[in-house]
Amino acid sequence: MRHPDAEVHVLGQPRFDVLAGLSRDTQRRYLEHLLAHGPRRSPARIAVWACQPFGPDRLKAQADLLLDGLWQAGGDWGLVIAPHPAQSVDVFAPLLERHGRPLVAVADPRVGARGCLAGADALASAYSTCGIEAALMGVPVLELGSPGERTLGLSDHGLARRCSTADDIADALVALRGPHPPADRAATDAVCRWRGDSAAQVACLITRRSGGHAMHSHHINHDARAAESGRPQGEGVPVR
Repeated sequence: MRHPDAEVHVLGQPRFDVLAGLSRDTQRRYLEHLLAHGPRRSPARIAVWACQPFGPDRLKAQADLLLDGLWQAGGDWGLVIAPHPAQSVDVFAPLLERHGRPLVAVADPRVGARGCLAGADALASAYSTCGIEAALMGVPVLELGSPGERTLGLSDHGLARRCSTADDIADALVALRGPHPPADRAATDAVCRWRGDSAAQVACLITRRSGGHAMHSHHINHDARAAESGRPQGEGVPVR
């Protein structure tokens, strides 16, 4: 309002651009490898839990909620825990000592949720921004939290299922057995208007402005992915 000539250009989130080049098959193999040690085979369906650095009691409550929901859902589910960078993997040791199903494994902290969510059948979290990334990639999202607790609010846009009980989780997972339509573009745009080339769009905006050319957002080449640099360090399981 203070600058009459100011313009607004909604160009998405450059941090998410790496998602456009991730290999779902490679990340799926990584998840299956985690859950298939020794003689046991990998489960047919895999959920990734993008953890938050909660205290022990709340973390245990969420773990119990997820595991009970996965068991009730049937359909041979497994769970890969993706620790938050501020968490020690040691806090999940009691979950790994369980016997039977669902199978549980912990992702390498250097991989994290961002490095394996593309290969998941569902992603669960309270309010990790990985929920946004999963929604942009079309991976079903479960938002964990009791009524009134903080989440990303993706369920308000129809991009996630809000789950407060194990029954909620089971119902959401059972619903995934059937075909589910792709997320509505308007819904994802309401969260992040992203097409996978945000960094290129930002660069295009800057270079055109520096050249003194009048420019509006519809002049940006939305296919300018050639300007992308290599994969940032730590962004996803690399293609093998």
